[in-house]
Amino acid sequence: MTETETTDPTGRPRDDILHDVVLIGYGPVGQTLAALLGQAGHKIAVFERWPRLYGRARAGHVDHEIMRIFQSLGIAERVGRDMFRATKYVFRNAGGETLLTFDWDADGISGWPSDYIMYQPSIEDALDAAVRAQPTVSVHQGWEATALTRHEDHVEVTLRESTGSRTGKGVLGARTRTVRGRYLVGADGANSFVRTRLGTTQTDFGFRETWFVCDLEPKVALDFGFDNGQVCDPARPHCLFQLGTRHRRFEFALLPGEDPERFGDPRTAWKLLAPYGVTPDKADLVRHAVYTFQARLADRWRRDRILLTGDAAHVMPPFMGQGMCSGIRDAKALAWRLDLVLRDLAGDALLDSYQVERAPHVETLIQMSVEAGRVSCTFDPEIAAARDEAFRRGEVPPPPPFPHLLDGLLDTEAGGRAAEVVGRLAPQGRVRTGGRTGRFDDVVGHGWTLLLAPGTGCDLTTGQAALLDRLGARVVAIGEDPADVDGYYADYFARTGVSMILYRPDFYVFGAAETSGAMGRVVDALGRAIGGPARIVAAP
Repeated sequence: MTETETTDPTGRPRDDILHDVVLIGYGPVGQTLAALLGQAGHKIAVFERWPRLYGRARAGHVDHEIMRIFQSLGIAERVGRDMFRATKYVFRNAGGETLLTFDWDADGISGWPSDYIMYQPSIEDALDAAVRAQPTVSVHQGWEATALTRHEDHVEVTLRESTGSRTGKGVLGARTRTVRGRYLVGADGANSFVRTRLGTTQTDFGFRETWFVCDLEPKVALDFGFDNGQVCDPARPHCLFQLGTRHRRFEFALLPGEDPERFGDPRTAWKLLAPYGVTPDKADLVRHAVYTFQARLADRWRRDRILLTGDAAHVMPPFMGQGMCSGIRDAKALAWRLDLVLRDLAGDALLDSYQVERAPHVETLIQMSVEAGRVSCTFDPEIAAARDEAFRRGEVPPPPPFPHLLDGLLDTEAGGRAAEVVGRLAPQGRVRTGGRTGRFDDVVGHGWTLLLAPGTGCDLTTGQAALLDRLGARVVAIGEDPADVDGYYADYFARTGVSMILYRPDFYVFGAAETSGAMGRVVDALGRAIGGPARIVAAP
C-alpha cells in the first residue's frame, strides 16, 4: 500500500480503513514484525516518528536463530555480505590475562554459524526492502503517535507530523491523522509511548552504567591482536570489536564523576583511541555517542488489543549482544500468533502466551548480561584484583547455558526424551529434493512443520491431519526425498531419542514423540493449546 491509499486527495487520513495491525516504531524489531505480518498477507500500517532510517549502528551482534529468521524473510544472504563471523568473545583483565571466553565458533542448530558481528544499517536497509516488497504493508515515516483510544473491536491512534533527523530533535508539525487497527503493537523503543499508555510498570534489575561508543571506518587495515572482547581494566573498562566487514567499534566506560558533555567533542574520542594507534589518518570517526546501559523488563506486555515488543518491553546491557536479538525473537513469536488470531484460527487468548513465553527467556538474558557487565564494570583496583584471582582459582562458575522456552504454547504433557526437546529450537540441515540441494527452509519451506525421522510413518487421524492442514503445516518425512545430505537429521533424531518433532513458525519445538503412535497425542495437544473456533480442534 502507498500512503495515498490511506489518505484522501487533501492528505487527510481516510477513516474507513481498518488495518489489521497498526505498528508504532520502525527499527529492526518493527521492521521484522511488519515484514512477517505482510508476508502472511495482513494489512499493516507502520508509523515511525523519524522521517528516515537511522543509518548508524547501535546493535552489533546476531546469532544463528536470528539468521534463520532473516532467512525466512529472504534477506539472510544479503545481510550476510556485510557480516563478520565471530569465533570468540573474550574478557581480559588489564594485564591481558583471559578471565572469561564465550566460544562462538560452532555451527548453530538453526543451520547458520552460531554468531556474527554485523553493521546495523546493513540490516535495516535489507529489512526495509523486505517490508516495502509486501503490498499489504504501508510505511509512514515522520509521524509521531500522540494519543490512543481503546475500543471493543479496535484501537484508534492519533499521530502528528514530525520533522527532523535521528541526530537532531524532532519537531512536531501541524498536520495530524487518525488511524485504526484491530491490534496495536508498540515497537517504539526504550522510551515507548505505547508502553506509557499501556500503563505498565517495569522491573529494574539495578544495573546502570554510562559508556562512550566510537564507531570507525578504517582507511587502512587495523590489527590489534585482540579484536573482539572486553578489557576489564579498572582504570577505564572498555571493549573493541569488528562491526561487520567494514567498520570497527570501541566502547569506553565513563568513570565515576565524569561529565558526559565533554565526550561530545571528537578530540575526546581520538585521545581514548590513541593507545591503540588509531589516528584520523587511519580511520574515519563515523559516530560517537554516550549511552546509559540499563536492565529493565515491562511487567505487562499486553492489554486487550495493545501489545509491546522489543525495547518497548525490555532493555538490557550489551555485554551478551542479545538486546536486538531478543526483540527480533519477540517479533517472530508475536507474528505467528497474530496471524492465527487475525485469520480466526485461534482465539484472542492465544496472545496471552506471548509474554508467558518471552518474558522469562528475556529475563534470563538480562540477568546474564548484567552479570557479564559486572565483570567488566569494576573501577576499584582492589575489587578488580580479587575478581581476577577468583577467576584464576576457578571459583567463578561458567556462564549458564543459553535459555530455551519453559512455558507458554508448548506441549507441557510431554514426558521422557520428548520433554527434553520441547521448547528448544528445531534443527535445520541441508536436504536434497527435486534436484535442488540447500538449507531445509529454502528447499522445503518454513512455518508449522511436523518433521519425521527416517523410517517413521505418519500415524494421524483424519481430524488431526485436517488441523495441520488448516494451520498450513508441512508434514515432512526425512528419507530419500527430501534426502538428508549430511546426515544432520539422522544425528539429531539419534541424539535426542525422538522419532518426530512438531515445530512452530518461530522454529521452537511445540511437541515431540518417541514413537509414531504418540504423534496423534501431540497434534491433539496443539489443537487444545491454540483454542479458537471449534472447526480447528482436531477430531478424535
